[in-house]
Amino acid sequence: MGEVGVVTKAKGKYVTVKLERKEACAKCRACTAGFESKDMIIEAENICNAKEGDMVDISLEQSNFLKAVLIMYTIPLGFLFVGLGLGYLISSIFSLQNTELIAVLCGFISLALSYYIIRLNEDKWRDKKFRPVANEIVENKKFTE
Repeated sequence: MGEVGVVTKAKGKYVTVKLERKEACAKCRACTAGFESKDMIIEAENICNAKEGDMVDISLEQSNFLKAVLIMYTIPLGFLFVGLGLGYLISSIFSLQNTELIAVLCGFISLALSYYIIRLNEDKWRDKKFRPVANEIVENKKFTE
């Protein structure tokens, strides 16, 4: 069983699900999510025909999760390093001052380019099951809104 949440909206083959943030998420502090509300809102594929107000089990296949992590973190990191390298290369070819500044600017430009490329391919990757799935309707009396 994955995470359990309540369906707040059902539209077509997707549902919007409100999940309660786990305690570990609040303690991680790797992002600002731990500082915000205790609830997370996600969109999931509705394979169990859940309706608004239903409690559902949400999961994402491990292999698909790792592929999504690869797309969202590794590709931009690679673009950042390539951009930094290009910046240093451009600075040395043209004998420019401020080598580090040019490298950082090229790095950030290539990083932005990577997110743009990911965004352009989002529809293609969406079909590969990177979206969480509402597997089944569950009964859980402990969940409170």
